[in-house]
Amino acid sequence: MRHRRCNALRPGRGRGSGQGKGVSPLRHRSGRSWAAALLAAAAVAFGPSARATDSRSAEPPNAVPRPAGLALPPSIGVLDYMGERSRADSRPGESYSYRAAGLGLDIDVYDLDSARLPDGIASALLGREYARMQQPLRGGGARLIRDGTVSLGAGGSRPGIPAREAVFARRGAPDRGTSYLWIAARGGRLYEMRFEVRAGFEDDGAVSRSEALAALGEAIARSAAAPSAGSAPQIGVEMLWDPRTPPRERPLWTAYLYTRAALVAAQSEDVPFAPGEHAASFEEELRARLIAVNLFRQLRRRDRSLESAYFADLDRVEAAGFLREYLWRYLRNPSWSEPDGLKLAEFDAWRTTHLRQHRPVTHGRIAVRLAASPVGEGPASRAH
Repeated sequence: MRHRRCNALRPGRGRGSGQGKGVSPLRHRSGRSWAAALLAAAAVAFGPSARATDSRSAEPPNAVPRPAGLALPPSIGVLDYMGERSRADSRPGESYSYRAAGLGLDIDVYDLDSARLPDGIASALLGREYARMQQPLRGGGARLIRDGTVSLGAGGSRPGIPAREAVFARRGAPDRGTSYLWIAARGGRLYEMRFEVRAGFEDDGAVSRSEALAALGEAIARSAAAPSAGSAPQIGVEMLWDPRTPPRERPLWTAYLYTRAALVAAQSEDVPFAPGEHAASFEEELRARLIAVNLFRQLRRRDRSLESAYFADLDRVEAAGFLREYLWRYLRNPSWSEPDGLKLAEFDAWRTTHLRQHRPVTHGRIAVRLAASPVGEGPASRAH
């Protein structure tokens, strides 16, 4: 049985002085902390699951092999690889995600018959899928601002892989920004890609678009030349979304769930997790809540109207230096052993004043599953 490893916890470096840049975990061990890297990755969250897989010497250096033969890098510019996504579509294939602050890249690969799907962008099947990709944006009121073609992976003497591109302006708050849709066919596989840029991140989006086009073209070219991987059983980590999550808290709880999922995936090669719902360790819960509260602060700096009674309390707790004590008093799991150095007496005195009306909250769960048998009824919808 192969276990899947998630690279989302690895450190990266910044592009310039203002934005963090995800860097291959095999090449760099300095720069921003794993927490900052994951915070940036979770700031835009669209998919409910995170999975990843082991490496093979036959793949390019630092590539992340895929069962369908698609080898993706652990980072594309500032975008960090977040793992595979679950999806409702029953057609054979795989789905992957990259995230950064204000940016998101989702990739869907469908394994089709090359007789039905010739290479290039002229087939009727590709045209129908291209129109279907646009329907959610058109239905949501987004405005088409460009419809044309791009070349994936072109550079030097390489001609690149032709792809259709549709660019939409999303005008509705709080999801204002730009959506880039790309679709290509190569080697009997259909590649559907959606790159999201939130308002305020246009400069990073312009650079990341070019980097994504180059990286995706290289990955698709390698995929067409490589044999498909075997179908050995695999362990996946699934995020089970809570439909009762308040809409304005969705990015915060998605960050929490992504952190937990990435931690579990990173340990799954060394720790034999049984399939089923996964209860967080103390350290896992601590890191996930820290990521979420830091994201709350970041979003509040940009939007002072953002309100959350729970995260406002958690912000005060962490600022006072009592996050570990808070977990022990309010969220303790029977399986936890008491950590050393807890300042419980000080926290108890502090919380009588500052947390008098506090109610602990958790939205969402984590489950471990065999890749072929999903656990629970995790949603396939995206959380914006």
